[in-house]
Amino acid sequence: MRARIEKERTPPGQGALAFKTGSGGLIDVEFIAQATCLERGWRETNTSRVLERIRTEQVLPPGSAEELIESYRQLRRLECILRRWSFEGEAVLPVDPAAYYRVSVRCGFDTPEAFATALESWRKAIRTIYLKVFAAAT
Repeated sequence: MRARIEKERTPPGQGALAFKTGSGGLIDVEFIAQATCLERGWRETNTSRVLERIRTEQVLPPGSAEELIESYRQLRRLECILRRWSFEGEAVLPVDPAAYYRVSVRCGFDTPEAFATALESWRKAIRTIYLKVFAAAT
């Protein structure tokens, strides 16, 4: 199901800009949260609360929950910044360099390159944990 979402909802050639549906995006975190709830019988619909419970109950290896939570928060912050900008739900960063620059500044970065590096780091952390969670489940 996750691969299908990534394939069908990520614009062709824009995987690096698709912070929601692309690899290491928000959807990966939501899948981790939902799978953990199903596996443990938790009744919680709020992803942030599930992540906090994952940390509290030490479901993931040491440090992983903290990294997952921080990366998730950064991507959600990015989503909120884009939503305020366009007044719509956003799942993909702008392709236009000027618009991308404005987003990077609004996210607190001096340069688009610094923003891109941080974004890549957050998404890589999420995807690494996602792959570990679902490798353990099979």
